[in-house]
Amino acid sequence: MAERVKRVIELMQGDPSRTFSLGEMAESVNLSPPYFCYLFKSITGVPPARYLKSLRMRQAAILLTTTFLSVKEVVRNVGFTDESHFVRDFKRMYGVTPSGYRNGVLPAAEPRGVEHLDIEATQSTEAEQMHTLGA
Repeated sequence: MAERVKRVIELMQGDPSRTFSLGEMAESVNLSPPYFCYLFKSITGVPPARYLKSLRMRQAAILLTTTFLSVKEVVRNVGFTDESHFVRDFKRMYGVTPSGYRNGVLPAAEPRGVEHLDIEATQSTEAEQMHTLGA
């Protein structure tokens, strides 16, 4: 039975923006919707809809930190239809709005990366100069 749930999870992970109804998920693994829901929850600990929402939220967080898409575009890309519900749910899950998440993560990450690159470039240049002087 776990194999059936695994197949549905793979479908969800393959395209989290796709609209999945409980009936379609159950039908894809030849189970009744109530039994599929029971089986899914007993294996994963959460109902299928909550699992999918969590998957979409993680995908949204990734898009917010790795792209310049607007929040509205992120909402569409991960399969949500209502931006206000998305913002509310995102804040509930991450403790901050999507814009706040992006602003809190990106500025902190960029300077560290730039400083790290500058230090490496400086060390490399100094090593080359010392090698040239010593030769």
